[in-house]
Amino acid sequence: MFSRLTHDTQAVLFPKDWADGLKQILLNIYGEQCIKDDKTFEVYGFSYPNEVLLIISYAGLDKFVAPVTLFLSSDLDSKTKSDKIMDTMFDSAGVFFDSYFATQGEDNDEIWEDYVLDWQDAEFGSDKIFYKVTRENVGLSMQADLLLGPEFDDN
Repeated sequence: MFSRLTHDTQAVLFPKDWADGLKQILLNIYGEQCIKDDKTFEVYGFSYPNEVLLIISYAGLDKFVAPVTLFLSSDLDSKTKSDKIMDTMFDSAGVFFDSYFATQGEDNDEIWEDYVLDWQDAEFGSDKIFYKVTRENVGLSMQADLLLGPEFDDN
């Protein structure tokens, strides 16, 4: 549903403790901004046979506030070192959120609108990653998919 590539198999969701660990790192780095904005991070990881996907949402504690959601994807093959690519994806997420928070300004009146709705590619170090930035509430989308069932899957 969220992936860049089309897959014949269902994604494997990364363990909750993994996602919680990455969320805690983000909160340690950006915690003051989260408190100021009344927001938090939601982290999701998905693995397919030939793709890994990391999704990080900067979401309001008020569920009616649309999040800023960063999707990061990378190809997987037998030569891919999954730990290295996940580190690269997380580092690139840090670059994104550093930039995002830098544009917010002191008065927080500036509205950030640099959304990228279609997958784009970028070189990060020696790795090629793909990204997009949306307002999607990933948790809500996942709940809707559970309710609707697999016959409504868009892959």
